[in-house]
Amino acid sequence: MLWLLTFGCIVAYSAGLVLLVKIVPGLLKRAYDDALFIGVAAVAVLGAMLAFGSIGITFAVFSGATLVRVFDALLLLILLLIALRTAMGTFRPRYGIGVGTYRVSRIMTGSFFLALALAAVYVLVLLFLPT
Repeated sequence: MLWLLTFGCIVAYSAGLVLLVKIVPGLLKRAYDDALFIGVAAVAVLGAMLAFGSIGITFAVFSGATLVRVFDALLLLILLLIALRTAMGTFRPRYGIGVGTYRVSRIMTGSFFLALALAAVYVLVLLFLPT
């Protein structure tokens, strides 16, 4: 039963990462005061919750065993790399000088992903602190 829960957490983590990566173009192409921007941003927050939630559940289910801590650290490092890559991509768009995007939306989206990266670093540090 525990391994089935772990597999479900890995699926939720993957779905969260896919949501985070696929949602960014939708955020960049909308103005921050557009009603659809809020809905798309809520989906990005849901993706972050899925990613962090799956890490917390595996840690809690296995009572913080060493192997699970290493596994969670690996997942956090992947999340950190994806968040940093996405944040840098929003601050420095690949095409033109932000053609078809809104500057404020890029700044808000990049700030969200930087905050996500900082949260990943914070949880990574907490993961290996003695209790």
